[in-house]
Amino acid sequence: MAIASVEHILKSPRSAIIELLKAQGGHGGLTAESLAHALGVSKVSVRRHLNVLESDGLVNHQKVLHERGRPRFVFNLTEKAECLFPRTYDEFTRGLLRQVEKQFGKSGIEKVLQARADEQIEQLRSEMHGLEFEECLEVLARNISERGFHAETSAREDGSFALCQRNCPVETVATAYPEVCQQELRVYQEVLGGEVVRECWISDGSSFCAYRIVPPAESSSRSLRVLSNNLSRSQL
Repeated sequence: MAIASVEHILKSPRSAIIELLKAQGGHGGLTAESLAHALGVSKVSVRRHLNVLESDGLVNHQKVLHERGRPRFVFNLTEKAECLFPRTYDEFTRGLLRQVEKQFGKSGIEKVLQARADEQIEQLRSEMHGLEFEECLEVLARNISERGFHAETSAREDGSFALCQRNCPVETVATAYPEVCQQELRVYQEVLGGEVVRECWISDGSSFCAYRIVPPAESSSRSLRVLSNNLSRSQL
């Protein structure tokens, strides 16, 4: 799961810890003792909350050595935790693409989005190198979840898989520029190597995006069956 479960985040002590660490960003982090002092609670309580936040991937710690005394552990937010704070990336991105379109037309937008997709494909292929298909699917789901899409996968009885995205952090951008979704689909197709069909998507009014994914071997077998059937009909 890319983002910590909601019940963890909404508990005020953990939210307060996250806020304090965010405010301390760039200043070396905070110790459990300083967090406990700021919140007016015990160190034991703070450490318990920090353990949960670390297990959710929102906080990490580093050991800081001193000339005297025991080493201290300093806590900081991870990149994943940044998803919890409001941002205006979609507004910035729409404005940027609008200017690209004005200066270079639709072809300019397509080139920019294609280049970005190519970059993602290269990165994902590197992460998936040597993995089996289902492992590759897990890598893809984890990658897009870390970017805020809340993805989950499941196996279907017919041997295919479902990829469901319950959030779209670029929804307003994708609504204005459908090319974003087209390139997203291309990324999935190229890194998984099988048949990927988009069944519904958020930017078209659905409450989630859903993809049907057929593994490469199954996809190849299906193509051969279709070709064989077409040849048989043509000979009749």
